[in-house]
Amino acid sequence: MRKIFLILCLILCTFVTGCADDGNQKASVQLLFPNPNFGGIWNYIGKKCAEMMSEAGYNVEMRFCQDANDQIAQLKDAIEKHPAAIVIAAQDTGALAEPLKLAKEEGIPVIAYDRVIMHTDAISYYASFENNSVGEFQARYVEEKLNLKSGAGPFTIEFIAGSPDDTNAPLFYSGAYEYLKPYIDKGQLVVPSGQTAFSAVATDGWKKENAQKRMTEILQKYYADGKSLNVVIASNDDLAEALLNAQQAVGYKGATTILTGQDAGANGVANIKSGKQAMTIYKDPAILCAKIVRMVKAVVEGSQPAINDVTNIKNDVMTIPSYLCIPMIVDKENIGIVKNFN
Repeated sequence: MRKIFLILCLILCTFVTGCADDGNQKASVQLLFPNPNFGGIWNYIGKKCAEMMSEAGYNVEMRFCQDANDQIAQLKDAIEKHPAAIVIAAQDTGALAEPLKLAKEEGIPVIAYDRVIMHTDAISYYASFENNSVGEFQARYVEEKLNLKSGAGPFTIEFIAGSPDDTNAPLFYSGAYEYLKPYIDKGQLVVPSGQTAFSAVATDGWKKENAQKRMTEILQKYYADGKSLNVVIASNDDLAEALLNAQQAVGYKGATTILTGQDAGANGVANIKSGKQAMTIYKDPAILCAKIVRMVKAVVEGSQPAINDVTNIKNDVMTIPSYLCIPMIVDKENIGIVKNFN
């Protein structure tokens, strides 16, 4: 009888081990992404990540939210399903701490996609691009094209930053502003509106209509009678288009030498090709999604994913082990490298 029991135990252990090995390819993953109707190319990114995760063999549930409260409800439901991992691109980076406590209690690995989630120690890993570099690369492009190092100027400049509820938005802005500040201090770049604090240039919800309203007021007050706004640092392509819409609305007659953007979405690419926008920052979603897939594979297997930053990505509770990819500058000369995000 004892022999039979031992044999049955051996068979059972073999069966369970086999299921664990196979489970790496059949594990469930929850993907939670922001509202795709504004803020760049979230619709493409979310679907791309779900596609790549499915191709890697995982059982994927992809969800886009309507707003922050909707994403909280989605996260609670995702946790109840006890997936092998949850990947979140936060709609509101400050709103998810409470439900994430349960994820940590349940031992569910949570990977933050692109946006640092605040007020929590429940984040296992973070993957994004070097977001401070986004603004710096925009600023370097302006520096080169306007020959600022050689003392050229003065040129007028205004800033359009992203949403305060997105932890990346201040990074994009500070990367650009801090790099250009020496030229502002020297008078080579002049900000007629005087709006240089992030709180003054931020755009709630990344919404074009909010940016357009602000820029319309600035154009009417500071750039009437043909005065030129030479440079606009817009933190993404939607905000760049808001500037173009504002110029059209007020009948702007001046010249804008450089208009920056980010995302290399369809509108940004079209505006670069037509000469309305000078450049954009290209962050190939396939590169970041591939990194997310590898991170998920590691946590499902119980191993350590590759990371390249263990000191710089912090919320107000913890330092998050991270992998940061390098963005690219794209303008009319190399726009052909951009993939179709439609």
